[in-house]
Formats: sequence, C-alpha cells, structure tokens
Amino acid sequence: MITVLNILLIEDNPGDTRLLQEILREVTTTRCQIVPVMTLAAAIAKLSASEAEIIGTSGDPCSHFDAILLDLSLPDSQGLASFIDLHDRYPHIPIVVLTGLDDQNLAISAMQQGAQDYLIKGQVDSNLLLRSIRYAIERERTDTELRLAKIELEQHALERDRDLQQTKNRLQLELIERQKAEIALHISRSRFASILEIASDAIIAIDCDRQITLFNQGAEQIFGYSAQDAIGRSLTLLLPQEFVDLVSTFVPNSQPQSVRYQVIGIRKDGSKFPAEASTSYLELGQEKVYTTILRDVTARQQIENELRDALQKLDFHFENSPLAAIEWDREFRISRWSATAEKIFGWSSAQVVGKHPDEWKFVVSEDAERVAAVMDRLISGTEVSNVSSNRHYCQDGTIVNCEWYNSAQLDPSGRMQSIFSLVLDVTNRHQMERIKDEFISVVSHELRTPLTSIYGALKLLASGLLDPQPQKQKRLLTIAVDNTDRLMRLVNDILDIERIESGTVQMVKSVCKVSALMAKTVDEIEPLAEAAGIHLSVSDAGGQIWVDPDRMIQAFTNLLSNAIKFSPRASTIWFTATKRSGQMLFQVRDRGRGIPADKLGIIFERFQQVDGSDARNGEGTGLGLAICRSIIQQHGGQIWVESVLGEGSTFSCILPRSPSAQDSLPPTPCSNT
Repeated sequence: MITVLNILLIEDNPGDTRLLQEILREVTTTRCQIVPVMTLAAAIAKLSASEAEIIGTSGDPCSHFDAILLDLSLPDSQGLASFIDLHDRYPHIPIVVLTGLDDQNLAISAMQQGAQDYLIKGQVDSNLLLRSIRYAIERERTDTELRLAKIELEQHALERDRDLQQTKNRLQLELIERQKAEIALHISRSRFASILEIASDAIIAIDCDRQITLFNQGAEQIFGYSAQDAIGRSLTLLLPQEFVDLVSTFVPNSQPQSVRYQVIGIRKDGSKFPAEASTSYLELGQEKVYTTILRDVTARQQIENELRDALQKLDFHFENSPLAAIEWDREFRISRWSATAEKIFGWSSAQVVGKHPDEWKFVVSEDAERVAAVMDRLISGTEVSNVSSNRHYCQDGTIVNCEWYNSAQLDPSGRMQSIFSLVLDVTNRHQMERIKDEFISVVSHELRTPLTSIYGALKLLASGLLDPQPQKQKRLLTIAVDNTDRLMRLVNDILDIERIESGTVQMVKSVCKVSALMAKTVDEIEPLAEAAGIHLSVSDAGGQIWVDPDRMIQAFTNLLSNAIKFSPRASTIWFTATKRSGQMLFQVRDRGRGIPADKLGIIFERFQQVDGSDARNGEGTGLGLAICRSIIQQHGGQIWVESVLGEGSTFSCILPRSPSAQDSLPPTPCSNT
C-alpha cells in the first residue's frame, strides 16, 4: 500500500524546488504531494487556509499538511527567526530544516528550538530525505501521544486526589460537628458561671421581694461587698430607692425586656459614684427573674469632662488667636472661621462657612492660580504642610496681604480629611518693606552719588596736586578722606546686605573649581596681607562647587580681611577647603586676639564689633560678617565661628556641592582655567 504524505515546501529558489520534487518522485513506496511556496508569509497563509478548511469540514483542528520542509534563507525572513515564527504558530506540524547553510552551531540551535531534523541541500538523496520526513512525522505523533497520555494521567491523578480530599474533608467535618456538640453541652452548663466570673461589670439578680439572689465578682469589686454579705439583702443597699421601685414595677411582655438608666451607686464605705444600669425581666415558668447589669462610669465621665475642657480650650484659642484660624473640609469648603478671621477679612462666619473660595470674591485674581496650586498639593496629599503669601479682598473691597500657614490631616489611606490654616495679616509689614526699599533707593541715588564726588575731590586735594598744603591742612584733608571712604563703604555695605536679603540680587550660580575660587580670593587679598606682614597658607581638596563665584569671593575676602585685621605681624592665616558628604567645608583660621564668648552669638549680626573701638577707629562698618552670612545662607549653607580668647579664631562655612553630578560637569569660565 502506497502512503500519501502532504508536504509544504518553503523554498524561494525554483531550481531547488524542482530538484526536491524530482528527488521525492524517485521514492516508490511513498507518494509525496509537495505544495511549494516562496516566502514565509505565503506559507503562513497556506497553512491558515488549510487549517480553516479542515476545521470547517470536520471540526478536526489538525493541519492538512503532514510535514514542512523549510529553507532558512527566504526573501521575507532569515535564519532561525523563520523557524521560530512558524513553529510558534503551528507547533503540531513537524518541521525539517532544509537549507544550504552548513553551520553546525545553527543546526544545533534549530534542533534545540524544536526542529525535527537539519539537512543540507546537495547532501541529501531521496531515501535520506524521505527517512527524515517519516522520522519527523513519527516522532511528532509519538510526542503527541505521550503528551496526551501524560495529560490523561494527570487528570486521573487530580480526580483521585480530589476524591481523597473530599473524603478527608467529610470525615473532618463529621469529627468537628461531634466535637462541637460535646463543647456546646459543656458550655451550656458553665456559660452562666463563666460570665459571672469574667465580667468586670456588676451583675445583680433580685427576686419579686427585691432581695438580691445573685452577686458576681464584678459587683464585689465595684461596691466593696462580698457576695455573702449582699445576697439576701434588699437592692436598696446598693442603689437608690426610686431605681429599685422602677425595677420592681417593670411591666413585662411575652419577650425578655431591657431598659438602660443613669443611676448613682452606693459603695460599702458610703461613697457614691455615677453608673450606667441595664435592667431586664424574664419569666421562666413560674419563676420571675429581674437582672441588673451595672457599670461604673466614673473614669468615663472624667475622660468626657477632660475632653470637654480640652475642646473648650481649643475653641477659646481658635477664636482668640492673634492669627486668623480657618478650617477646610474634604471638599475644600470652610468648616470653621474664627473671630480673628472675621476681624481681618470682614465676613462673618455665617457668611462663609460651607463655601469654596471660588464662590465669593476672596482671592485676588492674579494670585488665584498660585493659591489653587498650593491647595491642590495639600488636597492630593503631596504635601502635609506649606506656607504661602497671598492677597485677598475684604468685605469692604480693600486688599490685604496675608501669610498662610497650612497643614493637612490625612486619613490612613493618605487622603486629605481636613486642612487647618493660620493666617497672618502682613499688610503693614509689606508697607514697611516698600518704605524701606524706597529708602534704600534714595540712599543709592541721592546719597552715594554725591559721596562719590566728595570723596574724589577730597582725595585730589589731599594728594597736593592742585595746591601744596601745609601739614596741618593736609592732616585734616586726610581725616576727611578716610571718613568719607568709611562712609561710602558703610553705604555700599548697607545696600549690599539689603539687596541680598530681599532677593533683589539674584545668585547666578555655576559649577566652579574650588581651587580657582580660592586662588582668585587670595589674589585680591594678597596686597593687604603683605602690607600687614601676614603669611597666607592655602590648601584645598579639589573638586567643584555650585555657587555664584563673585558673591563667594566677596564672602571669602571679608573673612580673610577680618582675620588679617586682627592678626599680629609675621603670623599665619590658614585658608582651607575640605570635602564632606555632598558638601564642601571652607575654613579661615588665624592666631589673632580671639573673640569673647559673649560675642560669639551676635558676631554675625549687623553693626556688631568685637570691640567698640574697632568702629571708632574706622576699621570696619560692622556689616562684613552679616554680608557673609547672607551670602552663605542664599547658597543653602551655614556659617559659624569657634574662638579661644588670646589664641585665635576659626570661621567655618559649609556649602552643598549640588547638582549631584557636578564632579562630572565641565567647569564654567569662573574656574579660571
């Protein structure tokens, strides 16, 4: 009997296709029906059409083709990608790779990926090719049968395990039910006694004659009587007569009843305490049972009173705080509006509670977008607190400047529950700052300009170029020049520190080499050091720093000039830089007269001198260290001083070395390279 095999040949070389057809025609025992295609796409289309045809006619999902002969060099696909794509789509069809690539590694990879065989064109005859195809088909059938057998075996194992588990569960349930029945019987006998022993509340039962028949340990602890002392005595021993009468006149229905009362209990020592009592009535056959469960609420009332006092104090502070207090709910609507808020803005609490800021003319329109962004960060939980400065309309139409100190309360899921805001009216402060700015402007334009002219004229006269002066007149001119120079330095220092602290002077930061900054500083201060007979020792740890170079040189120059001013001749001043974690530490150390301990805390304040005579002698304005502190703080750093009187001082400042990757950044021209 001749076997018929349907083979899909994927080969783009027509000559190779004809040769393979001729080779397979030589086989007499098997008839091979070859369907040739030239691209991978055409093969996929042919396979899909064949599979759809079979499913539509017989419902069998198997492909019409028994095997596939695949060339790895196709117009639309190359190498193993062709095989992997085809094998992933049709894993049930055996694939024999028939290619001209004699590559052992490629052959091994193809077989590892699932190819049934790897044949080289030109090295196969009809018997070898047919044997390879038959072997591929048989192995695929064997693998399929093994997979099906394995699946069937696993299903049988699962069914057996399920049956065993069901039997085990049924037995466990039966055992549990039996144990429950035994436990329930035991509990039914001991429940009442257990409740009495465990309960911290007083449980008291009385009969129709109002005599105590039951008195548990909780009652003993609360009232101070033992059960032996209480049982058989009237309930009025423990509770007021009116409550006892109320219990005994309780009108029962067919179901057990319970009523709760607030009463005053009486202890054995005669002291009274607030209590909460619950009374129930039950008829059991001919027996009538009145039971009272009583709880001492002294501690609870004390907590409630303390909580009430705390809330009253909170309300008092809320309403009487010098800052306006405003509370916002989850929808950012006002829930509380203090008396100070009414005073600042003019609207009463009744007018604004329940409103969103957009619902009335409150925020100045130019600030609305910024205010919304600040509040959105609180509402979303991005921030839990922040500070903002805004302008607001009052009820009479005037505008006030306010500082808002906001904090958000979040629930366990991180969602905002409420926002609490403290508002400070800074309108007067803004006016004063505007006046101060105007004054600085006047000083800058109306005072510094004539001072410069006067200084120039006096210096020219003092030089003797215009007219030789007698010694006495020359001395007076020198004094005038020195004082004018000091006055100009004072004006310039005042302008400098005001501009820096107000933010008028922007720090133009760049990546600079530490060594270059220190070298420039030393170049500027060297003449002063030489004139004073001072030696400067400079050392740095290298690296770069993110600063405004001009301002940092100004700060370092101030520190070094101070050290020179107060150091003895022939002494040394050390100017160093040391790397720390993400920071750079700069230090100026001298062997001068030192700073008294009582001056260390104020030395960086304006117009502060170690010795009042320093200012009188014209040695400084008292603003140099204040300017240094402002510059360092504008860079996000800190400055401090350590000193021993008579031994010298060390001024230290630490600055962040951000951005984080600055060591790898190219230095800017400030590096002096």
